[in-house]
Amino acid sequence: MRRIGWTKGGAGFAALLAAFTLGGCATMTGQPSMGVAEIMPRDLKPGDTAVITVQIEDKFHIVHRVEGVVREDRTITFKFEDDGVAPDDKAGDGIWTIQVDVPFNAPPGDFHFEVSGYDINGKVLVVEDKKGEAAPLSTSFQLVIEYPAEGVAPPAPEAAPSTP
Repeated sequence: MRRIGWTKGGAGFAALLAAFTLGGCATMTGQPSMGVAEIMPRDLKPGDTAVITVQIEDKFHIVHRVEGVVREDRTITFKFEDDGVAPDDKAGDGIWTIQVDVPFNAPPGDFHFEVSGYDINGKVLVVEDKKGEAAPLSTSFQLVIEYPAEGVAPPAPEAAPSTP
């Protein structure tokens, strides 16, 4: 946090208030908040394509990046967008979106997908949680990958049209 000296006439208080508000201080009501992330379709199999969305309220535009990661395999980072390019419906509406393909070699099981909001410096934003304690701006959900029923092969990727 920045140090701000007090001056006569209240200018120091105004600067302090601006620093807290614009810096995303958790003590102010203007802090960003993240809703529940949703994935569609909910039932996933290897080869499926899914869209993940998360709503972020951010009236001071403190959130500059939103990323997700599967907790059980943090080697791949998924970058969400709010740019109006499909699958995102509308630029700047606070609904951050990503389309993901479930790898054909994905193991079956229960996994945890965590979504976090980052500031302009690439640091996870810290906000005040419901208990009044400092917490990262993040949410998570469980996803399940199941293999198709016995004897049913997963869908093959679509082949590009052949040209004569």
